[in-house]
Amino acid sequence: MSSKGNSNFKTLSRKVIFKGKIFTLETVCKKAPNGKFLKHDIVRHPGAVVVIPVLSKDRFVMIRQYRSALDSVIWEFPAGTLEKGESPLACAKREIIEEIGFEARKWKKLGVFYPAPGFSTECLSLYLAHDLRPKRSAKDSDEFITRKILRLTQLQTMVSRGIIIDAKTLVGLLYYQMWNKKQASF
Repeated sequence: MSSKGNSNFKTLSRKVIFKGKIFTLETVCKKAPNGKFLKHDIVRHPGAVVVIPVLSKDRFVMIRQYRSALDSVIWEFPAGTLEKGESPLACAKREIIEEIGFEARKWKKLGVFYPAPGFSTECLSLYLAHDLRPKRSAKDSDEFITRKILRLTQLQTMVSRGIIIDAKTLVGLLYYQMWNKKQASF
């Protein structure tokens, strides 16, 4: 998905400002094609996955999860950060078990997207998981998650009422609806 054609922007320097558990923050200085100097703060992120767990054509397993940055519990599709050397599909398979207690027999990659390309390198891979079956697993100790099965019409209502506010979930719903429409046209 990344188009590496950088249009003659030249990197002059990089400085790591912060190195955290998940991401690194650095300041990058560049010279633009018009000769101007640019300074940007960039979050370097290893990437993540979003999983759309489908029980049937219009029933999904959703989670409500506490998010510290918002100091709130929000509705989401299961998701997680890639571990070092982990493929996006392996991460998706791990996360669906950890977060909702299901595994999927069938997987379909629906796409990739960048949630905040103005300041972050994070790339999200979006997967459809279906033919689900229960699978026991221990949740991560820092996650506070409850799961609920919801119908597509319920999710659409929650979006229109501003109840679902998570961008990766909104993008996931859009991709799912486009994919589902394509399937119906065959």
